Amino acid sequence: MKKQRLTRERLQQFLEHPAETGNVSRSYKLVGTSAARIYTLRNNDPAFRQAWDEAESIAADRLEEEAWRRAVTGFDEPVVSAGKLARDEDGNAIMVRRYSDMLLLALLRAHRPAKFNKSLPATLAMSGTTASFDIRAMLLAKLAQLASQSETAGPPLLEGRSEERASENTEPVTQK
Repeated sequence: MKKQRLTRERLQQFLEHPAETGNVSRSYKLVGTSAARIYTLRNNDPAFRQAWDEAESIAADRLEEEAWRRAVTGFDEPVVSAGKLARDEDGNAIMVRRYSDMLLLALLRAHRPAKFNKSLPATLAMSGTTASFDIRAMLLAKLAQLASQSETAGPPLLEGRSEERASENTEPVTQK
C-alpha cells in the first residue's frame, strides 16, 4: 500500500470514520496510512489524541442509542415458518415486534449498578457511578476472600479426579 501524506483533511477524514463506525483499522486504511503511523501520531500529538477520544465517545454514544432502541422500542422481525417467510393475505411479510432483554439488562446494569449488577459489592455499587471504584482493590479483596476460603474448605472436591482421567486417557494415538 502506498502511504499518502497525512494532511489535515486526511486526518479529519480519519477521525470522522471511527465516529460513525467505531472501526479504527478501516479508518487508517481509508486515508492511506498504517496503524503504526496513526498510533505514533496519537501518542505524540495531544490534540489529535483528544479528537480521537471524542470520535470514540461519539461511536460509543451511537452504540448505546442503538442498544436502547433495540431494548426499549424494539425492532421488527419477519415471521418464518417451516423455513419460509410467512405472508398475510395481501402477500406482505408478517412482522413481529421483538425486544432484546439482554440489552435491556446491560443498560440497567450500566445505569443502576447498585440494583442490577450483582457481581459488584454493594458498597462499590452504591457509590453512584461504575467508574468511581478501584478495580484493583476489588480484585485484591476477592483474591483474599478466595484464599481464606481455600484454607478453610480443604482440598477441592475434584482434586485427584483429573489425574485419574488423564491416566485413563493415555492410550497411544495412532495416525490414520
